[in-house]
Amino acid sequence: MKYFKNKGNIRRLFSAKTGLLAFGLMFIIALSGCRKDFEFDKVKNLSWNPDFALPLVNDTITLRKILTQGGVEDHLFIDESGDISILYYFNNDAFRIRPNDLIRLSPVSFSYLHQITQAEQGILSITDLTINPVTISFNLSGNNPDTRVDKLMIKKGVIKVLTNNTFSNDGYLTIRLLNATKNGVPFSFTLQPVVSGQTQTNVDLTDVLLNLSSSPNIVTAEVEGFLKKSGSPVAGDQIRAEFQVAIDTIGVFEGYLGHYTLTQLTDTVRVNVFNNAYTLGEVFFMDPQIAITMVNSIGFPSEVTIENLIAINNATGNTLDIADRLGAGAFLPVPAPPFPVLQPATTRMNYSNENTGNAMYDFFNLKPDNVAFQVKTVINPVGTPFNFFTDTSSFYADLRVKLPLWGHVDHLTYQDTFDLKIDKPEEIEYLEFRTNIINGLPLTGLMQVYFTDDNFIRKDSLAGSDMILIREAPVDPVTYLPYPGMFGIKDTTYILNSGRMKNLENVKKMLVKAVLFSANEGQSVVKLRVSQAIKLNFSARAKLRKTIETSK
Repeated sequence: MKYFKNKGNIRRLFSAKTGLLAFGLMFIIALSGCRKDFEFDKVKNLSWNPDFALPLVNDTITLRKILTQGGVEDHLFIDESGDISILYYFNNDAFRIRPNDLIRLSPVSFSYLHQITQAEQGILSITDLTINPVTISFNLSGNNPDTRVDKLMIKKGVIKVLTNNTFSNDGYLTIRLLNATKNGVPFSFTLQPVVSGQTQTNVDLTDVLLNLSSSPNIVTAEVEGFLKKSGSPVAGDQIRAEFQVAIDTIGVFEGYLGHYTLTQLTDTVRVNVFNNAYTLGEVFFMDPQIAITMVNSIGFPSEVTIENLIAINNATGNTLDIADRLGAGAFLPVPAPPFPVLQPATTRMNYSNENTGNAMYDFFNLKPDNVAFQVKTVINPVGTPFNFFTDTSSFYADLRVKLPLWGHVDHLTYQDTFDLKIDKPEEIEYLEFRTNIINGLPLTGLMQVYFTDDNFIRKDSLAGSDMILIREAPVDPVTYLPYPGMFGIKDTTYILNSGRMKNLENVKKMLVKAVLFSANEGQSVVKLRVSQAIKLNFSARAKLRKTIETSK
């Protein structure tokens, strides 16, 4: 697994110094061109072999830096003592239920019809006419027949009115919802004038509050007509209106949502932390932990059952479901928050080896590439309690799988890339490459430095076919931490002669790669902390080879 990306902000290694080399070479050339006042034919050719000390890399590598530069910063957890854990999987939006997923109110239709009588025609010939109001009731029915609506604030809804009158008049229809208010004012709307033929009007129901506590689910509408003095209409003419009430989104609800069982709450997550070690070596954690926190701001009680918690290894095809080993922890009763909601109700369950019969060991020893889960949630499991919510309420799980870096590691790999440019390697007699490495990690490392071109094709390596062995910082067997002030130190010098310098002709990059592992072939148990680090100090001493020609 590659933890480091190429870093453009690291100093250029030799390119920063080649200016100095170039200056020296230009000075030589300038000398050979200054013939005035000198008899160069009497001077012998001179050899010039200067040394240059070149600092290359001065870098500190910490576990935090390795992990964050590997693109898993969100997975890094550091507690107050500096201990590091990997959030192997975390999702604060797992098995989320939103209130409008629980209740859907079906559109409701009702009609109004009034036919003009002979007596009304007579009145209209001499004065205005008020048509007596008609009361119409309709039932708000939800997707669950047990739904009881006591109070409802509409966030998004509309009344579509289709009229098909047989006459025109400057009068109007007034429609009132008797148990509704908007901004504290009784809600009503007017259709005017009365128009012959078909017309459609849409009435916005946003922020309309229905108080149905005296007769749950029942909405009462009142339709009243008013016609102006006119020769129209005549007896037999009709006022016809069709109403359709559609409530799309509920802003506030009080009542009872009914009994629900939801089983479609599933997910599969790809795990990409420590893939390299999983593929090539071993990572063993002493105390893997899973924590599920149910957060409920919807006013209903529920029961959550973890039916599946599966580790999946794509390479081997092996799977392991540990749901049946969670014991009582597979069942989580979640209470309703108090009304009104000031704080959500929370229920937390922690799983470890201790309360799962070592299921955590087995789960992560499978080296899962994916983790899959399925839960069953029963809403209002007993009785008909008082339910409530707003459109911002929710019911969700915060699921976290935490792996404290306490255990043993084999083949944890990181690498970093630095710029390197040698303009004229043929003019270097030899390159003395020095490494000073101070290891404060309780992990042994095998390091190699590769010289590559711009396409990262390897041209040579510092240590040839060998690796640079970096001993771990000595570990206290009681605390599993390095002894204070003790480090693994590696000082090495490599000589790259003129033959090897030819390999560096097109080199542009220097790639540093290290493989880390616990002592005793990766079996010693250690603890990793944020303060632990590997300090790298690379430098070089270049011996140049240049002849100054003095003859004509």
